[in-house]
Amino acid sequence: MLVLNADASEERQQELLERVQELLRADGGIIHHMDDWGRRKIAYAIDKQPEARFVVLTCDTNASAIKEMGRVLSISRDVALRHTTVRLSRIEAERAIVNGAPVPVDERPEGEGRPQRGGRSRQRGRR
Repeated sequence: MLVLNADASEERQQELLERVQELLRADGGIIHHMDDWGRRKIAYAIDKQPEARFVVLTCDTNASAIKEMGRVLSISRDVALRHTTVRLSRIEAERAIVNGAPVPVDERPEGEGRPQRGGRSRQRGRR
């Protein structure tokens, strides 16, 4: 999963995604799906960015390609805010190859945030 700076130009984002795809295809790697989840609000600001573009790649490749991808993304900090790699089990991989990565669905109504938590009704140490 790649978390891209939503304020970076579309051209820079595309260049980085193309570079990542080239790296993953090196030495016979296969990209099964590239799921663009689009621009979404993130739980906490990363580098003062409240929103980011999420892209999920489902691929078969070797460890050296993954390592090189991480190096390139760490250099491109102005476009790539974060990235993570997940190794799937055989069954999970087969499911991901067929379906891709499902887009998460927020079932909460708009404007509804985190539920209110109960706090302490009295202050400690004061009488």
